[in-house]
This record gives sequence, structure tokens and C-alpha cells, in this order.
Amino acid sequence: MKFVMNGCLIIGTMDGANVEIAEEVGKENMFVFGMEVDKVNEELHKMRGGYRGYVGSRLARVFETIKTGTFGGDTPAFQNLVNNLCNGGDNYLVCHDFYAYLDA
Repeated sequence: MKFVMNGCLIIGTMDGANVEIAEEVGKENMFVFGMEVDKVNEELHKMRGGYRGYVGSRLARVFETIKTGTFGGDTPAFQNLVNNLCNGGDNYLVCHDFYAYLDA
């Protein structure tokens, strides 16, 4: 919130502090992407039933770049993270919101 007071742009999903900020500054003054809160529980319920989030070609390319160690760091840890996201462990709906993020 301190960044906003200094004129920064907000790009994010409508959760946490972003909900409070939207009440004060207006949602139209933010770059909001992703699912609305009422749809999140429905999507998470589908995932518990074995549903796996959508990973299109652009996101698959990002994941492959991460898994091959292009960015360095602890590559095995990032490989595990990507594997979890692709195999039902996307609890924060990262895959689902990726394309909406790009559009925002």
C-alpha cells in the first residue's frame, strides 16, 4: 500500500490488500486480472477432483525455460515447483491466471 501512496501502478488479483485498495481508489484505477473471488472456490473444488489447470503453449514455454535452468539458481527446486503447478498443486491458480495477467 505504501507504493500506491507514492504513485505506483497496481497489477494484481482481487485478494488481500488489493480488495481494500480498490475500495479506496476504485477498481478502475488498478490493473486487475484473474478470477473473481466467488469463482476461486469453485475452481479449487474442481482441482481437488483431479482437474488440472490449463497450461497453454506460452505458459508451457515459460515452464520449460525454468526447468532447464536458464535463469540459474536452485534449478531442482524450481523444477519441483513447476511440476507441482502442472500436476494439480496450483493452489493459488497461477496457471489459470497467467493469460489474464499477460492481457492486463
